[in-house]
Amino acid sequence: MPRKKVNWELEWFKIHNPPEQFYFEFGKTVLFSNNLFHTPTVTTNRVLLTKVVEKIFDWESANKIPKKRNFEWLDIIKPIVDLLDIPKEKRKELFKYYKETQQVKLEQSIEAIIKAEANLYNDNVVLPHLLEPLKIYKAIYQLALDYFLKRETGENQLLYDLLIPLKEKMEGFGFSQYKIKNAIDDLMESFDYDSTSVGQSIYKYVKKPYFPQKILKMIDEADEHPYEPIYSVINKHLSK
Repeated sequence: MPRKKVNWELEWFKIHNPPEQFYFEFGKTVLFSNNLFHTPTVTTNRVLLTKVVEKIFDWESANKIPKKRNFEWLDIIKPIVDLLDIPKEKRKELFKYYKETQQVKLEQSIEAIIKAEANLYNDNVVLPHLLEPLKIYKAIYQLALDYFLKRETGENQLLYDLLIPLKEKMEGFGFSQYKIKNAIDDLMESFDYDSTSVGQSIYKYVKKPYFPQKILKMIDEADEHPYEPIYSVINKHLSK
């Protein structure tokens, strides 16, 4: 019999977060997200070591990375370095906790909304104006649940979204896709990360149906639909 899924925030930290927020501690490392479709950021309270700064500066020099201020790229790369300091299997485990917790919270929230809808619209009570916001929340939560169920579980899942700002910043400098892939792989190698073609994997990730920015764009477009309410557009998307 499969193990019942658990809200690990509640189980271990007694935190009653809504689906829009996630908080998890692992030693000196904190995973935090305040957006339903944003993978948690990874932060530590460790002081940035001089050798780490030197490695980043060497990476900038080797890849001819331009900068307007001395620590411009370091600010983006530090969270990546913090994550790489965590063993692969532990990163995979942390992402599983995140995915499972969010799935439980979303399922419980959707169930609560369905019960509320039944109380607001029945033979004795008809309050359609109160149903509208609930329908929006339910549709977005169902979309998020679909997103989490599709999302893969692996040691790089927490890494990809941390690398997106780095990829986008290099694109802003006019770097080619080829140069960006090589620069990301070179960064991984600089910190002895034993995984190849991470740069290539980033470009595959942004094409996935569960890529956060893709989902958020779809929600914005649904909200701007001239004829249908946002929940109707989202529900049609989910039914495909």
